[in-house]
Amino acid sequence: MKYCLDCDWHLNAATEPSQHARSQAAINHYVETGHTIDSSESIVRPATPNLAGELFVRDLVPSSD
Repeated sequence: MKYCLDCDWHLNAATEPSQHARSQAAINHYVETGHTIDSSESIVRPATPNLAGELFVRDLVPSSD
């Protein structure tokens, strides 16, 4: 699956069987919009947890202790 991190654009093997065509469409979407494209082996778009951004930042930044 190819999906955009900035909008709802996505393609998967069910909608476009050709890997080459999916890759070309992802490149075209990036060129047209500047949006970030990601890939996944999943047939559905990965979901992000519904948590506040501060929780993610706190986990990524080392503590000063």
